Amino acid sequence: MKRLLSLLLVLLMITSLLVACSSEGDKDKDTKDTKAATEAAKPDEKPDDKTDDKTDDKTETKPADNGEIDRSKRIKIGFAISNFENENFAMMDKLLSAYCEENNIEYLTRQHNSQSAEIMNCLEAFGSAGCDGIIFQNSEPDSVDTTLDDLAEKGVKVISYDADVDNVTGCWVCSNYATGEVIGQCASDFINNTLGGKCEYVVMNSQVVFMQERVQGIMDTIAKNCPDSEMVATAKILLGDAVTTFEGFLVAHPDIQVLATGYSACATNIIETWVPELQRQGKDLSQYGVFTCDCTNKDLELMYDTKVNGTSILRSTVDLGLKVFVPMGMITQLEGAIRGFETPYTEKTQTFPYDAVTFDNLEETAEKYGVKLG
Repeated sequence: MKRLLSLLLVLLMITSLLVACSSEGDKDKDTKDTKAATEAAKPDEKPDDKTDDKTDDKTETKPADNGEIDRSKRIKIGFAISNFENENFAMMDKLLSAYCEENNIEYLTRQHNSQSAEIMNCLEAFGSAGCDGIIFQNSEPDSVDTTLDDLAEKGVKVISYDADVDNVTGCWVCSNYATGEVIGQCASDFINNTLGGKCEYVVMNSQVVFMQERVQGIMDTIAKNCPDSEMVATAKILLGDAVTTFEGFLVAHPDIQVLATGYSACATNIIETWVPELQRQGKDLSQYGVFTCDCTNKDLELMYDTKVNGTSILRSTVDLGLKVFVPMGMITQLEGAIRGFETPYTEKTQTFPYDAVTFDNLEETAEKYGVKLG
């Protein structure tokens, strides 16, 4: 009997141990399963490294299953630009609107006239409207830095157009000084090859900060290449003041032959008043030249008139890719950041091309953009 009792006690102890081991194993398994489920439920994210620059958006992107983008969820994007009267900005708006309509994106627009307070209002309005992403022309980068920080904290993806800043998803910028050098080189070639290297010229500046760097490139290049010519006037203006300011220059300096400027609307508005006055005075238009940027349809048409009919004086412009490359790149990069798919724009900052459009490649450029000349 004593031996039987001992055997039963041993069996009872073994059974207890087995039950305890089984419970611990189940507990470990449950813990691991719970942790795995929690990790799977989390979105992809990097560790919170407080030493990193919080403004450097490093959002990881990945293609959707089977290589297809999941656009079942409707998102909202805002686009803010200085004004929609500008031909290229109107074209951007058209392209972005069509893209959003095709890809289940609600599309909002505002204009800010390059005024810092209005830029801030646009950003805040888009944030209040629940935008998932914003593209905006950032002509006053310092004044909106705090607003951009607030948007970043809320998870809003932002593309800064015209200024390279830290606290955004992407920046699309022009090498402004280099662009100015291209404009200045075209003007210099005309001065040296047509005007014998000597003339009076003006460079129309801007109150918009980023444009001033472009204008500096123009000034430096002409001064270097045409030492016998004289810049008789310049002024930092708003677009609406371009014509009256230039007319004032002509009163003081009636022998001006060349105008160089960093943006198209300034140039084309002046041409529309300057050319009729030159024609009224019986001047030879071949001795006058305007040099600008932005490659608008109107630029191409005026250049064609200058080349073929001699009835205008616009001799070159610069193609910054504003007609297709920049707007489609910005919206693709932004949607990719929101929806989490890969795009070709792996670097945060993208630089515009700055290709001179001259009489030599005028027709080729017009054909590229579907602009009918003549």
